[in-house]
Amino acid sequence: MDHRRIEWLFFVIFLAISIFLGIELWRTPIQLSGTSSDPNTTTNISDEIKADNIDLPSLSEDTASGYYLAASDQNYFKNIKNLRNVNTSYSSTDKTFYAVLQRAVNLSTDNTKALEQVKAFKNNSHYVPFGKQYVYVDELSDDSNYVFVQNSKFGKVYDASAELIIKVQKHQIVSYQQGYLGELSAVRELQSTISSWKAIQNLYIYRELTNNSKVIWIKLEYSKLTEVKNSIILLPTWVVEIENKTTKTSSIKRVNAFTGQVIQSSM
Repeated sequence: MDHRRIEWLFFVIFLAISIFLGIELWRTPIQLSGTSSDPNTTTNISDEIKADNIDLPSLSEDTASGYYLAASDQNYFKNIKNLRNVNTSYSSTDKTFYAVLQRAVNLSTDNTKALEQVKAFKNNSHYVPFGKQYVYVDELSDDSNYVFVQNSKFGKVYDASAELIIKVQKHQIVSYQQGYLGELSAVRELQSTISSWKAIQNLYIYRELTNNSKVIWIKLEYSKLTEVKNSIILLPTWVVEIENKTTKTSSIKRVNAFTGQVIQSSM
């Protein structure tokens, strides 16, 4: 491919991303029309949430900021050759790298020590590619699944496309699955986001926050929005765990932190 053709390809990709993000920003006032800055409306919603037996953590009305980000949509695992003691495969359908250990790695029965051993395993490039780029997320993990997410200079990515799950059975690491986005870059200037309280209001308005439930935690992280011309677009997202107080089952909900729209979970 000659230099001129490469330049033209990058121009087309950039133009497609710019058009898509322009449409997203144009739609923002419509998507927020279900909410109001009227303090009386806010009070009414707060009262309705309490009446519906919904428990909330401490929330803020302060806005934050973030970027639209882009990552190259490619298989970063195809040239990995230095792994030891693992049988690997890659699914082009869900863009996930799968690894099964030929010999399980023993862990301590002490939870604190076991976590440190899992982190050491994760950071060993002979076991896990790109492992040092992931950070542990306690709220997504359990005794059988240690969950790590890709970190960047912009923040953490709470999305299956940038997630590493190390699986444990009987105090042994037996396998893992991994999504990886490579280097992230900002494609638009820094923008303001809605507050955590506004995100919870929108979940309630869009009937994603049901009666007799409890918001366990809410965090502002990055999530995948869409794919445009071989690029993956991410944006700041309010990620929320909600528990049903009767069944004790929980689910992850997401709110676009720019527009306030509830988006489909990918975790």
